[in-house]
Amino acid sequence: MKRAWIAVALVAACATTKPDRARRQVSQDVARRAGVADAIAIRQDAQAQAAVRERVDALVSEPLTVDAALVVALLNNRDLQATLEELGVAQAELVQAGLLENPVVGGELVNSTKGNGLGGGLALSTSLLSAFLIPAKRRVAKAQLRHAVLTVGGAALALVRDVRIAYADVQEAATSRTLQRERVQLAEVADELAAAQREASNLTALDRERVAAALDAERLALVDEEVELVAARERLTRLLGLWGAAAGWTLASETTPLPAVEAELATLEQRGVAQRLDVSAARVELEGMELALALRRRGVVPHIEVGVDARNEVGKHEGHEWVLGPSLSIELPIFDPGHADFAKLRALVRQAEHRLQQRAIEARSEIREHRERLVAARRKVEYLRETVLPRRVVIGERALEQYNGMLIGAYELFEIRAEQTETRHQFAEALREYWTARAELELAVGGTLAEPAGPRR
Repeated sequence: MKRAWIAVALVAACATTKPDRARRQVSQDVARRAGVADAIAIRQDAQAQAAVRERVDALVSEPLTVDAALVVALLNNRDLQATLEELGVAQAELVQAGLLENPVVGGELVNSTKGNGLGGGLALSTSLLSAFLIPAKRRVAKAQLRHAVLTVGGAALALVRDVRIAYADVQEAATSRTLQRERVQLAEVADELAAAQREASNLTALDRERVAAALDAERLALVDEEVELVAARERLTRLLGLWGAAAGWTLASETTPLPAVEAELATLEQRGVAQRLDVSAARVELEGMELALALRRRGVVPHIEVGVDARNEVGKHEGHEWVLGPSLSIELPIFDPGHADFAKLRALVRQAEHRLQQRAIEARSEIREHRERLVAARRKVEYLRETVLPRRVVIGERALEQYNGMLIGAYELFEIRAEQTETRHQFAEALREYWTARAELELAVGGTLAEPAGPRR
């Protein structure tokens, strides 16, 4: 018994409320699953915060790549930083679970009604049952900490998904604006030609106004593209947690090439059920509920207190003697035998079982859906790149030849070039669809599509 109390005291003395270890686990998980290393700050002191700010400033001072954007977001997104604080809460609860309850000191002072003086006593007591339940309570708290690690890791991966999609949106919006500027320039050339032809009476007034109206439409469309680019940039800026001068970051490039080959997609469903963090969190939640039920069974007697009483009774004789002895108090489970608590915990266990099964079903379904979207998006990109765009180039070359041979007019040539620009726009949208589908599938699987070989810096 003495050794047990010494062990409990040592555990309490060695425990730390700092969640450094839990934060390191999340950091390692993100590095392994998303390929983004050293993107979760381990320490939270002023020196560590200054280092984070310095690193973020250095990353946004250069043209922003998608990998740099992921690091900035994981270090600087305030919603994620708030979620990371759940690790501190869970770590503190683990330490609390390993502590003995504080002893309670009570006292009384009485005065004799017959003039025999003052009397009273002191009592020191503590909960005996809580000491025996410490190991079980720590197991429950450890399960809750593991659940917090998995939940926070899932939030980090969701942020990775959001940043990848937002970055692809910015790329597509920037490309669309560039292409729309080309359309405006083409329409301006056509308008200048139409004005000259109208002045020479070689173009009807109706056709002149139709060319001018086409230029108006292209200019208005450019305004929409400019606004869409601003909106896409701001969505990404919010995810990065940037403001002030840092919000003026520049994009590294407007397109990101596809991977040469796709990872094996046939086994993704099995991998996802095995490694998805929300499924793992549901498993740990079930484990925690089962441990809580076992803990309640151990504490079937609600409350037991032991202590020491010292009393000085008021009496007739002078020199009252203090008496000292042990005390014991037990809560009798007569009116509340605990049936409701047991029923509640059993219901929570069943609830956790259903949630685990539902998470697994959803994981499989989401993987199948996003896998098909990724396959379709890649086929679309490849078809546009290998067939449609080359055909548009050939059409443009042939049209130019016919224009030089005076077989077609300038306006028909302008129209063919506008169609070529529209096809390039379709290609940019297809690329965005691909990267969006890939980001969604990676989150559904719970990590990179390829088997992770280690952190990628």
